[in-house]
Amino acid sequence: MRINNLPGSSGVYILKDIKNKPIYVGKAGNIKNRVRTHLVEQKESAPKSKIIQQKTTSVEAIQVDSEIEALILEASLIKKFKPPLNSQLKDDKDYLYIKVTKELFPRVLTARKRNLKGAETYFGPFPSARNVRTTLKTLRRIFPFSSCSPNKRKPCLHYHLGLCPGVCAGLITEEEYGKNVKDLNLFLQGKKTKLFDMLERELSRMMRNLEFEQAAQLKEKIEALKYVTKPVRGIEYLDGDMEEIRDKELSDLAHLIGLGKKPKRIECYDISNMLGKEATGSMVVFNRGLADRSEYRRFKIKTVRGISDTAMIAEVLQRRFRNKWQKPDLIVIDGGRGQLNAAKNAVKKLGLGIPVVSLAKRLEEIYLKNRKKPIRLPRYRDALKLTQRMRDEAHRFALAYHRKLRSKKFLPAR
Repeated sequence: MRINNLPGSSGVYILKDIKNKPIYVGKAGNIKNRVRTHLVEQKESAPKSKIIQQKTTSVEAIQVDSEIEALILEASLIKKFKPPLNSQLKDDKDYLYIKVTKELFPRVLTARKRNLKGAETYFGPFPSARNVRTTLKTLRRIFPFSSCSPNKRKPCLHYHLGLCPGVCAGLITEEEYGKNVKDLNLFLQGKKTKLFDMLERELSRMMRNLEFEQAAQLKEKIEALKYVTKPVRGIEYLDGDMEEIRDKELSDLAHLIGLGKKPKRIECYDISNMLGKEATGSMVVFNRGLADRSEYRRFKIKTVRGISDTAMIAEVLQRRFRNKWQKPDLIVIDGGRGQLNAAKNAVKKLGLGIPVVSLAKRLEEIYLKNRKKPIRLPRYRDALKLTQRMRDEAHRFALAYHRKLRSKKFLPAR
């Protein structure tokens, strides 16, 4: 058994015993690396690792295009083979399933095995509850489905987030909703090719019938599906690959917010405070899409009393631009319209013509200077991944400094 001959890409692996029977099924972004962690002897291997090492005599690898497809295939193979070690190594917890209910407007839910009663169909078991919930969140943006009862008086929260088509408030017909659930079922069955063929035929029909608005929506769904199922290369990226990815993200961001060229230096700001006390601000810097930690700066809020993120943002920017540091091509603020206006006014007072945008976390919306409504970023947009990385890094940096100041305050005097 040669581990080095296994693929270094996304997929599912099947560990087999001396009788060639599957004893364990797993998925990985890099099959070779994951199998190596199972089978290479370590000084203090966990009990489950020792069992795997003792019983495994061969490995079968199945490559797929994406980690979502790997998750679905893993569940299918566990259901088919019922490998004994998958059962023994789950710490006595039930695996999670995706359950589609038998109703006029079927709900899509997660459930344990004991709660599968009333299902029209179900998918699983999935070893990782976290992975299956993350996958469903992604798929729900492509195939909006309901998880609540129909015909209530008001639309549910998921409707306002763009995740529910309005079953709860009677805003979608049974036929229209049925299409969404049918497409989701096909995807979860692993029938990706059949699903794409159906959607492409439907798109062609809409174009022939001059249904351009519906066609645009369907095209966006197809592009989103292509994104979540695009081939991945595990974690073995070359420098050239990462540079290409960052270049795509910067190009997409520049196009989205109307910049004439890709921004080289981007500064992202965040405020961290608890009831207005020990408030701090952070500035993180990304050069050509890559975090430049040597350029990070942090600010202890000095002039603002009480809770006012907008006033704190203004203070941080004013203090930042008193210094003769290199000017950014773009400023990103963590927050919504209020934070954007505060930052925009601060930059204007300083006589700087630097573009400013803000990113609201709850709905992943970008607020722009000359646009009344924010732009909601689809999950597949490259620009979203870049802005999320910057926003999360700024938040982490600000929070770390805030905690440091609070801990100093409560240290006993010497």
